[in-house]
Amino acid sequence: MGPGALLDWYAAHHRPLPWRLEVSPWRTLVSELMCQQTRIDTVLPYFARFMAEFPTPEALAESPTERVLELWSGLGYYSRARNLQRAAQAVVAGGGFPRTVEGLRALPGVGPYTAGAIASIAFGVDTPLVDGNVERVLSRWAAEPAPTRAWLWSEAAARVPPGRAADWNQALMELGALVCTPRAPRCDRCPVRADCRGVEAPEAYPARKARKAVPQREAVCGWVQRGEEVLLVRRPEGGRLSGLWELPGREGEGNDAEALAAHLHAALDLRVRRADACGTVKHVFTHLQLHTAVFRVEAEGEPAAAAGAELRWVHLDALDGLALSTLARKTMALARPAARG
Repeated sequence: MGPGALLDWYAAHHRPLPWRLEVSPWRTLVSELMCQQTRIDTVLPYFARFMAEFPTPEALAESPTERVLELWSGLGYYSRARNLQRAAQAVVAGGGFPRTVEGLRALPGVGPYTAGAIASIAFGVDTPLVDGNVERVLSRWAAEPAPTRAWLWSEAAARVPPGRAADWNQALMELGALVCTPRAPRCDRCPVRADCRGVEAPEAYPARKARKAVPQREAVCGWVQRGEEVLLVRRPEGGRLSGLWELPGREGEGNDAEALAAHLHAALDLRVRRADACGTVKHVFTHLQLHTAVFRVEAEGEPAAAAGAELRWVHLDALDGLALSTLARKTMALARPAARG
């Protein structure tokens, strides 16, 4: 079966996503980084806000990083935002986007998939791409239970129709998102069903890998309020959630009131008079599940951060505009009703 059936299906059924309605290398790069490990429905409002403030690489390159993180706040995987700004700076410094896969690969945060997406979609280069959706489609199409990275890229390259890489690559991804889904694939709606070798048992391809146990870790944090302001700390650069604001606390052994009091005294020179438990927030990172106990704290003293740390008293009405992680938003939501009650 030739490529026509899938291309015709894509022309009739693809979603009118904003980066498809107006195509450019910049919009493709932003959308691809945002969509990594994130549902498209979640990405859409972020993409709209981001493009409104940063319509060009130059706009992002010149922006304070904190503002970039503020607009990314809640989207997760914040290294993507930092890499996107570094990529924008590299594009500006180089006088524009590279037009080859190899040149695109040199941009910060751009791997083989993203380079293939930009090259094919924005520049019309006849090059393949492989993401999770494409892997699943190709594995089922060829009835390959254990596709290797080399096999996937070779198979994807062999199927690209000359001159149609942009639509073809997006059609493969769209097919995986809408029809050839991980669970209960809609094979009766598939435009390549007649040519699919895995159609009789699609969920067998690719074979599921045994999941590794996710490490569990405890943490504790406290809502410290002064009038209409709450105390926040910025996470240090270089680690997980670097540069984002959160309630003061710590990870490690002990997530009770005593552990929090000891931390606030040692790190911020605050003496805890009372700590009321609000509950526990569970948050899953890529390779870690964190259980954070949240307390509403009455403290004495003026906070003084240790060397290199940064503190800020933030008005309650200004919290939503800060660069906050999803975890920070969860802990604040748990404590905040008590703070206003």
